[in-house]
This record gives sequence, C-alpha cells and structure tokens, in this order.
Amino acid sequence: MSLGPLIWLSITALSPCLATITDKTVKLDEEPRYDLSKVIDVDATVIDIREVPRNNPLTGLHLAVKIESDTIDVFLGPVDFLKDFEITFAKGDKLEIIGSKVKFGGAHIVLARQVRRDETTLYLRDAKGRPHWAAP
Repeated sequence: MSLGPLIWLSITALSPCLATITDKTVKLDEEPRYDLSKVIDVDATVIDIREVPRNNPLTGLHLAVKIESDTIDVFLGPVDFLKDFEITFAKGDKLEIIGSKVKFGGAHIVLARQVRRDETTLYLRDAKGRPHWAAP
C-alpha cells in the first residue's frame, strides 16, 4: 500500500484543527474592544499591580482588584501615558472604577474609563470608550 493517499488523508483530516488553532492564536493577539453595553461602575480594592511589557496585548499598567468576592484584572493604559498624571497605586487602595467588563483570553477584564481614589479621578477614555492616549 502506498503511503501517499494515507498522508494526504491525514493532512486533510487535520486541516480544520490547524485552522482552529491558528484562529485562536490570532484572536489572543488582538486587543479587546470597549463595549458600551458592558459598562460597570464598582468599588474595588487593589490587590496587585503589574506592568505588561511592550509587544504584548494590552501593554501597560494593570491592577488586580477585589470586587466583592471576585478578583479581576483592570487595564488602565500605557505606562508612558499614565506617568503624565503623577498618580501611583498601591496594594490596599480603595478605588471606584468605571469601565467595560469584557472577555479576553478566556477571562474577564475591565478596560477602565475612569478610576477614582479619594478626591483624585483619572480619566482614561472618553464616554464612548476611546482611549485618551490614542491619536484622534
């Protein structure tokens, strides 16, 4: 028996699987979109702060926050943009966060539009969710 037809059959059978794997990889590299229908306004407590390096989706400053019994990632924006505001965050900070809670990489993330700590409010996006750091 010749292996040619068997190899062709195997490749043909695997093609949809390879396409699915490739499609999922592409989707993970795309940044999530701000969804006006999923806007939340919540009180939260910072439990961790991290910076996602360049050349990754959602490059910039992220806060892990506790909202009631859930922990969720909040994307603020690029670090260079945030430095202009001279505001820092620390574990234990109590915040009010307004943003869009969307799915990304199989988990929920909040794309912050506005973050308030005490009397200071950080405006990150306009009312339609367009980032202030992006070119008009």
